[in-house]
Amino acid sequence: MKIFRIAFTLILSFIVLTLGVKIFRNFNISRDLKKEEKNEIKQAAEILNECFDLKNKSQRTINDSLKLIEYCLKEYGYKNNN
Repeated sequence: MKIFRIAFTLILSFIVLTLGVKIFRNFNISRDLKKEEKNEIKQAAEILNECFDLKNKSQRTINDSLKLIEYCLKEYGYKNNN
Protein backbone atom coordinates (compact mmCIF):
# COMPACT_ATOMS: atom_id res chain seq x y z
CA MET A 1 0.00 0.00 0.00
CA LYS A 2 2.87 2.36 0.78
CA ILE A 3 4.41 1.79 -2.67
CA PHE A 4 1.07 2.63 -4.27
CA ARG A 5 0.92 5.95 -2.39
CA ILE A 6 4.48 6.83 -3.42
CA ALA A 7 3.79 5.92 -7.05
CA PHE A 8 0.53 7.89 -7.04
CA THR A 9 2.27 10.90 -5.50
CA LEU A 10 5.08 10.77 -8.07
CA ILE A 11 2.67 10.45 -10.99
CA LEU A 12 0.50 13.28 -9.66
CA SER A 13 3.58 15.46 -9.10
CA PHE A 14 4.80 14.76 -12.64
CA ILE A 15 1.40 15.72 -14.09
CA VAL A 16 1.24 18.93 -12.04
CA LEU A 17 4.79 19.91 -13.02
CA THR A 18 4.13 19.19 -16.70
CA LEU A 19 0.96 21.27 -16.68
CA GLY A 20 2.68 24.03 -14.74
CA VAL A 21 5.54 24.25 -17.23
CA LYS A 22 3.11 24.26 -20.15
CA ILE A 23 0.97 27.02 -18.60
CA PHE A 24 4.06 29.08 -17.75
CA ARG A 25 5.37 28.73 -21.33
CA ASN A 26 2.01 29.79 -22.79
CA PHE A 27 1.90 32.75 -20.41
CA ASN A 28 5.36 33.90 -21.52
CA ILE A 29 4.44 33.56 -25.20
CA SER A 30 1.27 35.57 -24.60
CA ARG A 31 3.20 38.26 -22.75
CA ASP A 32 5.76 38.52 -25.57
CA LEU A 33 2.99 38.86 -28.16
CA LYS A 34 1.39 41.64 -26.14
CA LYS A 35 4.73 43.48 -25.98
CA GLU A 36 5.17 43.15 -29.75
CA GLU A 37 1.62 44.37 -30.34
CA LYS A 38 2.18 47.31 -28.02
CA ASN A 39 5.40 48.25 -29.83
CA GLU A 40 3.67 48.06 -33.23
CA ILE A 41 0.87 50.34 -32.01
CA LYS A 42 3.40 52.77 -30.55
CA GLN A 43 5.36 52.91 -33.82
CA ALA A 44 2.17 53.40 -35.84
CA ALA A 45 1.09 56.23 -33.54
CA GLU A 46 4.46 57.95 -33.93
CA ILE A 47 4.29 57.67 -37.73
CA LEU A 48 0.74 59.01 -37.85
CA ASN A 49 1.57 61.89 -35.50
CA GLU A 50 4.43 62.90 -37.76
CA CYS A 51 2.22 62.62 -40.83
CA PHE A 52 -0.62 64.68 -39.31
CA ASP A 53 1.85 67.52 -38.64
CA LEU A 54 0.11 68.58 -35.44
CA LYS A 55 2.53 71.44 -34.82
CA ASN A 56 1.18 73.35 -37.82
CA LYS A 57 -2.47 72.42 -37.45
CA SER A 58 -3.60 76.00 -36.83
CA GLN A 59 -2.17 77.09 -40.18
CA ARG A 60 -4.40 74.75 -42.20
CA THR A 61 -8.04 75.00 -43.13
CA ILE A 62 -10.46 72.29 -42.10
CA ASN A 63 -10.59 70.92 -45.64
CA ASP A 64 -6.79 70.77 -45.84
CA SER A 65 -6.70 68.98 -42.49
CA LEU A 66 -9.26 66.43 -43.65
CA LYS A 67 -7.32 65.80 -46.85
CA LEU A 68 -4.14 65.34 -44.83
CA ILE A 69 -5.87 62.91 -42.47
CA GLU A 70 -7.27 60.90 -45.38
CA TYR A 71 -3.82 60.78 -46.99
CA CYS A 72 -2.09 59.70 -43.79
CA LEU A 73 -4.62 56.97 -43.07
CA LYS A 74 -4.42 55.75 -46.65
CA GLU A 75 -0.60 55.69 -46.63
CA TYR A 76 0.18 54.59 -43.08
CA GLY A 77 -3.05 53.68 -41.33
CA TYR A 78 -3.61 50.20 -42.68
CA LYS A 79 -1.34 47.26 -42.16
CA ASN A 80 -0.20 45.63 -45.37
CA ASN A 81 -0.52 41.84 -45.35
CA ASN A 82 2.28 41.26 -47.89
